[in-house]
Amino acid sequence: MKLPTHINEIRDQLLSDQILWRDALKSLKEATAKKKPWHYKEWKQERDELIKDSCIQCGHGNDQMVLQHLWHPRKIDVIFEQLAKTKLEANAVLKEQYIEELLENSDELNNFPIGERECCPKCESTNVRFRKTRDEWDCISTKSRGGRVVWRCGHSFKAPLMKQEPTPDQKREISRIKGELKHKAFVKFDETPIREAYGKQAVLESIKDTERYLSLKDTTTFCKKCAYLMDVKQLLLCPNCKDYLPIWHVYSCSSEKCCSNLI
Repeated sequence: MKLPTHINEIRDQLLSDQILWRDALKSLKEATAKKKPWHYKEWKQERDELIKDSCIQCGHGNDQMVLQHLWHPRKIDVIFEQLAKTKLEANAVLKEQYIEELLENSDELNNFPIGERECCPKCESTNVRFRKTRDEWDCISTKSRGGRVVWRCGHSFKAPLMKQEPTPDQKREISRIKGELKHKAFVKFDETPIREAYGKQAVLESIKDTERYLSLKDTTTFCKKCAYLMDVKQLLLCPNCKDYLPIWHVYSCSSEKCCSNLI
């Protein structure tokens, strides 16, 4: 199936700069929402010509075969990311460097008053509680692994040590200050203009993807079970393993050691 006339018109207008890429993208989304590709007469005719009587993958045959796409158009956000990848990565490096400089040179952080907290004389954890009934302190510090407690201090003592460590309120204030500094960096190194610089190219590539999808050249015949497993479960029938396995496995499977990458 060829591109519908309205999509060709949008592409021509975009190429000649008669419309902005944002308007082109909006028009494409509106058109797609109104009428899906498989609602076109041409699509149905070509489907009837291409579809087989049995599933190419499992061999099952009935009257409920589907024309399965093995390739799908990229989402517009993915196209933007791919086109701007180099500049986005460079921008991210500069942003992280700027954040480090802000944190390192912040007078508010460098001069922040740190209080003292009671801690356990044995493990120096501040996770301690005073028990009025016994007039002593208990250390309730623990370490967990895999959701299970593997170590517990449990030390009881009369007088705690004092350790310089921010109180919960001070930790919240420090977090707030750091958050404001990071926000400043995100504003300075905003990624939006970088992506939008590729707006026209991204929309044109999206139309190109749509053209390939509508051509039906990346299709085969599947039964409903195989189509469901691929689309929903991301599974294909591996011709070597004779089992439904993740798509990445089937594509990388070799006839000699088909399961070596699953062990």
